[in-house]
Amino acid sequence: MKRFNLIIALLIAAMGLSAQQIQTGVVGGHLLPSDKQVTVMVNAPDAGSKSLNIFKKYKRYEVSKDQNGTGNFKKQATVTFPVSYSEFKKRAGSSLADEFKIQVKAKDDAEAWAILQSGDVQKIGYFFLSREFLESIGMMWTDTDVKGNSPVTVYRVSAVDAGGKAEVIYTEVVSAVKRVPFPRFKLNRALVADSVVQLTWSIPAPASNPAVFASVYKKSSTSKRFTVVAERLIVYNRDDSLHVYFTEKVNPGELLTYYMQPYDMAGNRGAGSDPTSHLTKSFKSIAAISGFKVKDTTNALYLSWNALPRQAVYSGIQILKSRSAQKDFVVADTLSPNAVNYLDRKVLPNMVYYYQVRPLLVPYPGFKMLPTATANGSMQVKKERPSKPGGLTAKQDSTRFIVLSWDKNPELDLFAYYVLRGTSAKDMRVISPPIRDTVYRDSMKYLNGATQYIYAVQVMNLAQNMSDLSAPVGIRPLKAQYVASPAGVQSRWADKAVNLQWENTVAVYDNVIGYIVFRREKGEPLFKVISKVERLPFFRDTLVTPGKTYEYGISSVDAFANQSLLSPLTELMIPTDDFIAPPSDLYLTNKPEGVGLSWPGNDRGNHYVIYRRPASSKTFSKVAMVENASTYLDKTAVPGVLYVYKLTALLDQIESKAGQEKAVRRQK
Repeated sequence: MKRFNLIIALLIAAMGLSAQQIQTGVVGGHLLPSDKQVTVMVNAPDAGSKSLNIFKKYKRYEVSKDQNGTGNFKKQATVTFPVSYSEFKKRAGSSLADEFKIQVKAKDDAEAWAILQSGDVQKIGYFFLSREFLESIGMMWTDTDVKGNSPVTVYRVSAVDAGGKAEVIYTEVVSAVKRVPFPRFKLNRALVADSVVQLTWSIPAPASNPAVFASVYKKSSTSKRFTVVAERLIVYNRDDSLHVYFTEKVNPGELLTYYMQPYDMAGNRGAGSDPTSHLTKSFKSIAAISGFKVKDTTNALYLSWNALPRQAVYSGIQILKSRSAQKDFVVADTLSPNAVNYLDRKVLPNMVYYYQVRPLLVPYPGFKMLPTATANGSMQVKKERPSKPGGLTAKQDSTRFIVLSWDKNPELDLFAYYVLRGTSAKDMRVISPPIRDTVYRDSMKYLNGATQYIYAVQVMNLAQNMSDLSAPVGIRPLKAQYVASPAGVQSRWADKAVNLQWENTVAVYDNVIGYIVFRREKGEPLFKVISKVERLPFFRDTLVTPGKTYEYGISSVDAFANQSLLSPLTELMIPTDDFIAPPSDLYLTNKPEGVGLSWPGNDRGNHYVIYRRPASSKTFSKVAMVENASTYLDKTAVPGVLYVYKLTALLDQIESKAGQEKAVRRQK
């Protein structure tokens, strides 16, 4: 085990790192198993050696496998060092061989071959982390035929010297290899500019770390899946943390998503990091709208501008509009970032409109609102007259106004409506200021209640062209007059109702046609109407609650629905006796469990409240409330004490007067 760890130790020394800073992957340096293959580390140099050439003592190595753990080993491979640089190039591939020659700064193949034979760790450096390199120089062999393997499968590596003498280097069973969980990396730092992305994923270094390499995957906003952009990045240890550093050149304005996935020397992969998205754009280099123009066209204003760059930083284009050059801009529309024009049909002729156009950016740290491009324009005046208003109606409301309303005209270039009034179609004149609404209230202060008035409406557009008059409507005002209040209001309780009567003002005043009755519970601030228009000077109120006190008032009404002031008030308390009464009798008996109470049923409510006091006290206390029953057992009575009982009936939370009192001494 120590000899194989020397490989990593020498490599670490060549990279200037300590042995504690990098782990080797799966625990155990001989076998590196994964689901698809088993990597066999053939041998390692002696301790203290600065060369990784393991073939100075031995001529070749043989790898055998006992698949079922029965001791029946079968030879799998013979591993040798290449005999020339040409053979090394054949094994490793031209690309890796040429890269090696450049890395060790060899002038030709002969010089590269000499360095390869020496196994100089300082010069070879990171190539000892390459599976292809280690396999090509005979330090590693990979078994890909592992379908029949099991935990008891055993591998054996033997070394053969120049004389043909074999020596077993090691024998190891697959189940002896300890697996260590991969750490879950998180994005630690991101530097993103217009043309480059630099990302660093980090995690506090665990006690045992299998992650040696990492792959980085990327997806743009226009692609459906992630692709590999870096296959083999080295996981390095610095400041007691593991790090993976990645950088690449990118196109400006792209929205890119990355994640990384660690793996070990055997090809086992850990969980991927959380995806992280970045815009390859700095705010200072984002283009705003240019070439913005506004032109007049048929029934609309045509807005145009230069196309924005096809970059993911833009989420849309916002159109703002106002009739003022300095304020009151509102959003007229939002377009896609690829739009280059906009047709505004919601404009009025001969009216100047001011527009602002700006790109909207995706929500991203450091991105602010871009400045707007500004332009203005107006649509040419049309010489057409507006259509005459329709749907004119006139009615009188309760506030002494004639209310006129009409339909809204379909034209957009309207300035205002005007209301005309007269006593005939020939003498009508304008009586209103310019009206922007479709309702006008004409005061009746100077109108004659005996005259029929004619109303009409016409409209003016922005070109000061007037429409024809609307179809006229006529109305005669109902003028208000003084209405006398009733006097002598009286109230009394009879036949389960409040009976009201008052002075008959209908007989005294010609304009009074009836009365309206008002009521409120005493203490409340507002009255409620409890009647329609009554023609006679009396009223019966049956919708009252026993025990409450009410105040009543009467107003007179004329033919125009005008009401008088409220009459003087009358007040009345509603008695309870007509609604609810206590039981006619009460029976008391001593029982083993307590005092038994019974009473005749009540035809006006069957809910009762029981009261009790000791004969020595003058104050009753409530014992119980009984619902739908005419008996009760008082189990709380103390033996030897003389008690006095009484009952009240209960209806809608209102108690009647108490019935007769009865006394009984509780037996001991």
